[in-house]
Amino acid sequence: MRRAAFALLVALVLLLPLSAPSRADGPVVLTVTGAIEKTNRGPFEPFSDVLFATLQESFEKAYALTLDDLGALPQQTVEVGYPNWPGPVTVTGPTLASVLDLVGATGSQVLVQAVDGYAPAFKIDEVRAGTFVLATAQGDEPLALGGRGPVWLVFPAGSYAGQTAEDDSGLAWAVFHLKITAGE
Repeated sequence: MRRAAFALLVALVLLLPLSAPSRADGPVVLTVTGAIEKTNRGPFEPFSDVLFATLQESFEKAYALTLDDLGALPQQTVEVGYPNWPGPVTVTGPTLASVLDLVGATGSQVLVQAVDGYAPAFKIDEVRAGTFVLATAQGDEPLALGGRGPVWLVFPAGSYAGQTAEDDSGLAWAVFHLKITAGE
């Protein structure tokens, strides 16, 4: 009986890495929900997911990412500036498209939600064709909460249909949630 229990325990330990994607250590800074194929956390829990509850967001499945997870993806450095800014900034982070690929996004639209509730939506086709970066650093410094971080969606002017060179709307700072939907 002990051998059977031990064999079962060994089998479970060996199969555990196959049952869920691994996640780096550290606090979760970005959660992806909606039309995704890969998950690594359970559904919405009102007490633990208080920001989601406050913003009236819930989900059945999700993929949670730490800064280490985002740093493990291929990094892109981009210089971005708009006329109403004091000057251009150089930021680094994974592309939004690489995060969509990581989670197996199957929808046609991504809602990028910031902690203040601001939530611009983009067509996934435009995201894949453009340079949408989930910046985690400006220069050599990590982006801080209270500034524009820890995750800031940035992209050059003209990255999506209808965006003008002066229009910096859609650049969401303090991003914590990506929601993949079928769109309109």
